[in-house]
Amino acid sequence: MLEVKGLSAFYGDVQVLWDVGLEVREGEIVSVIGPNGAGKSTLLKAIMGLVRPRGSNGPAVLFKGEPLDGMTPENIVRKGVTLVPEGARVFPEMSCLDNLKLGAYSVADRHRHDRLLENVFQLFPRLEERRSQKASTLSGGERQMLAMGRALMSEPEFLLLDEPSLGLHPLMVSALFEAIKAVNERGLTVLLVEQKVTFALECSTRAYVLENGRVVLTGSGPELMGDEHVCKAYLAM
Repeated sequence: MLEVKGLSAFYGDVQVLWDVGLEVREGEIVSVIGPNGAGKSTLLKAIMGLVRPRGSNGPAVLFKGEPLDGMTPENIVRKGVTLVPEGARVFPEMSCLDNLKLGAYSVADRHRHDRLLENVFQLFPRLEERRSQKASTLSGGERQMLAMGRALMSEPEFLLLDEPSLGLHPLMVSALFEAIKAVNERGLTVLLVEQKVTFALECSTRAYVLENGRVVLTGSGPELMGDEHVCKAYLAM
């Protein structure tokens, strides 16, 4: 469904990613793990067109066989790819409901819009309870739910999640990963960047280890859970 081939990325003259390659098949949850500063968030931004990707030999990012290189983020969303950025970024002075409605800006049909909203409230009942509250009054976990719910309102086929557990209480982390598995079971394909390695590998079909801007390991979740380097570097074993 998604193929990244020979992707390099820069901030000005500073190179952050070198010849990165990965693939995500339809219906999978695939994780990217690695230390801070490895380039994980930049990878997601390059897929979304927020950072210009450079391919070593042709297009660097293909979604269902179609190049995304050079597309605007708005058009990439319309293709069915949506990013939940790091840090639970919501509009603090707007209500939960209005935040969610903004996510559906590309959905013209009112009945589809209402169905999507109902699905989000089924997944995150707490958002329905707080639908009239300002987003600034929510807890960190609730804001992360809201950011994810807003992304789901665009009716994506492919969801990019950037550090969804960042700063959350352990109980909220568990609930959030249950929600990720639930949307995946409903047919949504997921690419997950995550620092909580155990959670990420346990829910993933496959995973990639990104270090210093390069993919250094790949394998199934159980394979990487048993890998000596992963155990020492990320699992404190």
